[in-house]
Amino acid sequence: MHMIGDALRAHRRALNLSQEELAERAGLSVRNLRAIEIGQVRTPRQQTVRMLADALGLTPTQRQRFYALGGEPAAAFPGNPVASPLRPVPAQLPADIDLVGRGDPLGRLDHLVAGRRARAATTIVVVGPAGIGKTSLAVHWAHRVRDRFPDGQLFVDLRGFDPRQPPLATGLASAAFLDALGVPAPSMPADDIGRTGLLRSLLIDRRMLLVLDNAHDSEQVRPLLLGGPGCLVLVTSRDRMLGLVAGNAAHSVELGPLTPEASRQLLAGRTGPPARAADSVALDMITGACGGLPLALTVAAARITSRVSMPLREIARELTGTGNRLDGFASRDSATDLRSCLDGSYQLLSEPAARLFRLLGLHPGPATAVAAASLAGVPVDRAHPLLTELHQANLLTEQADARYHQHDLIAAYAAELVRADDRHAGLRRLCDHYLHTAIAGARLLEPRRELPAVRAPAAGTAVLPPATAEDARHWFVAHHPTLLATVRLAEAHGLATVAWQLAWVLTAFLSRGGHWADQLTAHRIALRAATADGDRLGMSYAYRGLSRAYLRLGRPDAAEAALRRALRLAAELGDQSGRARAHHGLSVAAEKRNDLRAALDRSRRSAAIFGAVGNTSARAEVLNGAGWLNLLAGHVPRAMRQIRTALVLLRRFGERHGEASAWDSLGCAYAELGHREAADHCFRHALTLFVDLGDRYFQAEALVHRGDNRWDSGDRAAARRHWQRAAWILAELHHPETARVRHRLARADSDPPCEVPGAAAGRPADRRRRAVASRRPRGAVRTRRFSPVVWP
Repeated sequence: MHMIGDALRAHRRALNLSQEELAERAGLSVRNLRAIEIGQVRTPRQQTVRMLADALGLTPTQRQRFYALGGEPAAAFPGNPVASPLRPVPAQLPADIDLVGRGDPLGRLDHLVAGRRARAATTIVVVGPAGIGKTSLAVHWAHRVRDRFPDGQLFVDLRGFDPRQPPLATGLASAAFLDALGVPAPSMPADDIGRTGLLRSLLIDRRMLLVLDNAHDSEQVRPLLLGGPGCLVLVTSRDRMLGLVAGNAAHSVELGPLTPEASRQLLAGRTGPPARAADSVALDMITGACGGLPLALTVAAARITSRVSMPLREIARELTGTGNRLDGFASRDSATDLRSCLDGSYQLLSEPAARLFRLLGLHPGPATAVAAASLAGVPVDRAHPLLTELHQANLLTEQADARYHQHDLIAAYAAELVRADDRHAGLRRLCDHYLHTAIAGARLLEPRRELPAVRAPAAGTAVLPPATAEDARHWFVAHHPTLLATVRLAEAHGLATVAWQLAWVLTAFLSRGGHWADQLTAHRIALRAATADGDRLGMSYAYRGLSRAYLRLGRPDAAEAALRRALRLAAELGDQSGRARAHHGLSVAAEKRNDLRAALDRSRRSAAIFGAVGNTSARAEVLNGAGWLNLLAGHVPRAMRQIRTALVLLRRFGERHGEASAWDSLGCAYAELGHREAADHCFRHALTLFVDLGDRYFQAEALVHRGDNRWDSGDRAAARRHWQRAAWILAELHHPETARVRHRLARADSDPPCEVPGAAAGRPADRRRRAVASRRPRGAVRTRRFSPVVWP
């Protein structure tokens, strides 16, 4: 190849360009270009050769050869960056700042650079929501590794989410980089493609770091992914840049909130260590209000340092008060004003996604797609792409359990934007979603449990009920905090009926899981809501729910007071089932006070009412409770008859929880008679059912009884195993009976096992006393059950 025309034709065809396309790109006429290619013009003007080289995007080596074919040495062309013996080494990184709590993402960046391929440039994207510290991390890490890039570091703010001005055009970013590399303005190509080609040529053999900060999306960044194997492109964005990750093999590093410890460290670094213990508490309140968001922490630090005369506790109250949370993070500088920063992301959303974003600010905790659809009143299949859009914009994070979480401050910002009519309708649908899903789950856990009549869910409410009892348990566990928060939400927004009904529906799950403090809180809210609404039925249910929590927490007097109120309200309303359950609850409370006569009397009243209304399954459970009371009173034969009858009925009705309790009662009765193997058989049945049902307290109770029985049999090792498991469960539940079980374990090693008299020795009462005395190590106190399963 000896002529410039041949070289021009070869380069053009390599780029798959027509003569017309190349002429337009170079700013030449097609006639002139054709004349050069066919050899009519053998020595074009220097300016023409330069414009063609820029349009073709030639590498430095290719450019030198191309210039030489034009008849002049490369150095003769003015503005040719390759001809200059001194190449500029730009150092455009902003000033470095101290960084705390980012050891993991910094380590991830180091690992990616250490393992990058030798033949290709590396692109890394640092993503996260507004104010999470992406730029700070990128700049800090770039300073750490800049010695690996001796040809320079380029930095540009692409203004991807600036609400005051549009994103920076790619051509302007390319021009800025060319200027930093020493290309004079007259020598820069006129169009974006030419500038990008020249920039690529200049970077192909260099070792440079390009930081593209605050990128809008993949399309804005893709033309700037330049350079050869010695270059690295570091991008920061609120967008997750899935296009770059999937299409350009970019690596993603996601930033989340700082830990509480790192937040305190950042705040103390800006304000100084706390001088007093009260200051330390106030700083913890401030860091809690900031939610681990570095921007919020720096704004809070600025407030502290600019108001040195104000006590920290006052600033903490401002940031954690009941007013709008974002007011404490306002600033005249839009770059540090939290609302302005979030506006930049919000304004780019489609209207349906923006509406869902606003409504999600009302949701108390992580939301499933079904809950989000209910909030917006749209089908679930329409909610999915909207959630994807919000996730892509880093306004939501997706958890491993397919739920979407908003940062607290982002949720506060979203809730500010909700219109009043949309707020009320959305909350109505959301509360109905949780109420009706919880009812479906409660029916699977306790099929015969009487639930209050609820109205149909509001139009647009999505309900996806659990399919099995196991699914229901998993659903309740996963949504436990959200369900409690929904009870509060319903009360706060005037949905009193939903508040007390949801609290009642949660009772079985909360009680079985040992969440008795939560149960107490939920029913206190329910009582407050029903009382304010004048709803006597709701008050009756709330009092019964309170009594159940009080009984599990070892407060029989408080339970009895609540049950008397529930009994009075049920009588006024003509609610016979409510009366029966209140009497049964009073029976349990009397047992806890060791008043067996009163307990048996209340049990008879409860059974009579259940019999009159035809509720045979509930009457069977009360019969089991009566058998337990007779066992405590020493009437063992009568207790055996009642418990056996109850067991047959409960198994017939499929009442597995009542059946489990009856097996446990029957085991205790056999143990009283000294029939150790029969008792152990019953306890195994009870334990298996309680484990399947997820009732942790009753698991512990059955383990204690089984341990007692094994001790009486002389199997001390088995007894210890059962007691240890029971103690572990009770300790996790923070139950007061933990101490009693641990006392058994402590005395087990020091007390020898006692021989149990045969069943024929002496009168039944004497046999029972001897059996009870031999049941456990000396000094231990008999475990008394909270038992009967039919709760008020």
